[in-house]
Amino acid sequence: MSKNALIERGFAVKDGNIEMLLIFPSTSISHRYGKADLGDLGGDLIPLGIASIAAFLREKGYGVGVLDCCALRLSNSEILDIIQDKKPRIVGLSSTTYALPSSITLANTIRKEVPDQLIILGGSHANVAGEETIDEYDAFDLVAVGPDGEYTALEIIEAYKASGYSRSSLLSRPDLLSTIDGIYYSDSGKTIRTKPRSTIADLDQLPLPARDLFPMERYIPLPNQYKTLPLTNIVVIRGCPYACTFCDQASTSARTRSPEKTINEIRHCVEEYGIKEISFWDDTMSYNKKWMSAFCELLIDANLDVIWSCYAAVNTVNQEILHLMKKAGCWNIFYGFETGVTQLLRNIDAHKKNRSFEKMKEVSQWTKDAGIEIRGSFMLGLPGETPDLAKETIKKAIALDPEYAQFSITTPYPGTRLYKEIKSGKWGKFTTMDFSEFQGWNVVFLPEGYTDKDEVWAMERSAFRQFYFRPKYIAKKIFSIRSKEDIKRYIKGGVALLGGFAFGPMPKHVRIKTGRTP
Repeated sequence: MSKNALIERGFAVKDGNIEMLLIFPSTSISHRYGKADLGDLGGDLIPLGIASIAAFLREKGYGVGVLDCCALRLSNSEILDIIQDKKPRIVGLSSTTYALPSSITLANTIRKEVPDQLIILGGSHANVAGEETIDEYDAFDLVAVGPDGEYTALEIIEAYKASGYSRSSLLSRPDLLSTIDGIYYSDSGKTIRTKPRSTIADLDQLPLPARDLFPMERYIPLPNQYKTLPLTNIVVIRGCPYACTFCDQASTSARTRSPEKTINEIRHCVEEYGIKEISFWDDTMSYNKKWMSAFCELLIDANLDVIWSCYAAVNTVNQEILHLMKKAGCWNIFYGFETGVTQLLRNIDAHKKNRSFEKMKEVSQWTKDAGIEIRGSFMLGLPGETPDLAKETIKKAIALDPEYAQFSITTPYPGTRLYKEIKSGKWGKFTTMDFSEFQGWNVVFLPEGYTDKDEVWAMERSAFRQFYFRPKYIAKKIFSIRSKEDIKRYIKGGVALLGGFAFGPMPKHVRIKTGRTP
């Protein structure tokens, strides 16, 4: 299908109008991973946050539009042309921290060419740095914050409607803006934050994400994150009960959709889009064993012929639940091990989800015995880390021997406890406040135990080389090949590993200049 046809698919007009156009700004895979060139690696999946908001607004009777600029490969000039053609009443941008500079550039472009356009920023960066964003960047009229964006978006539309769809009228009415929970706005040069929005207790009340508006045929995960296509991602849990200091979801009360509604979404994906595999994006899908057991039993009974993967924590699974997950089609679990070094685990409060290295080994063996593959997440450049301790993390990662290991560089995102600790002088120092580098692969924080950034990068490269270039590991992957798709995935992953992670030049940062640094 042509690019223009895919763009048109993203608009659901109501009474001739688009009340809100939701945009996921464009970033390249190389930018996301802080590497010079990773080629056509894949990695784009449907942005479920804006997909859920779009479905909710459409259900409430409003016209909506969506643009996933990563999947559609849209430039800012193309986005501007679409806005001038479709004339949405509100433009909402959803941004991660590393994508903030590109979001600012896009917002400035829109503001220059369409001065009266109401522009909102939401997403994970807004949630952790809403006040700083509204203070620094006047291209954004409102910044929406909170774990649930559906009702905030609805109330913004209703307030705009009450203001006659006039940007100047809405922004001059603090009496009206103050009634919208969960936003930041400026009033006579002063930043105002309204009352935090209450979370949605019953997630079943929300409609299924509006996948019909998105270019589903363009979504392909990273090579080590799927077995078969087509695949889609699903989120059934919002929030996380754990308190890891580096995570922006830390200590947010976890809320689940019912197992029944989860099965309904899977069935919808299978019947409407021919989906063969599900990637669950929940931070810790396994935290509630009762929920997981009920879900697995229902999925087995539904006989939908899909396989799936998920994220889990060591302390949340046992042998019984793992065997049930396998029976229900789970082929891969991504464990956030972070490190097997007890001292480093405690420095980031990750010991509450990963009790000890001995427990990691036990659960890893249980998982393998159940026939489920493991992806393991490990962190380098942790608070309190020295090169010798980093080498221990690498050794323990090899001892756990997951099918894949991810070695990311510790990134203290704004708003997290770790960010605040470093700002107060603990653990080390920030090397930059350029948020385009805050993506988990650049050295934005230098622990006291390291001499410079190059030492951290060298440790990252050493970790990938030590883990992936073991003869035992290479032989295991060769003998695991079962299909042409496996070969294609391994080639793509191998090219990225050689050129971007294990060897190749030191990172060339992809900075998007905004004229200001947060």
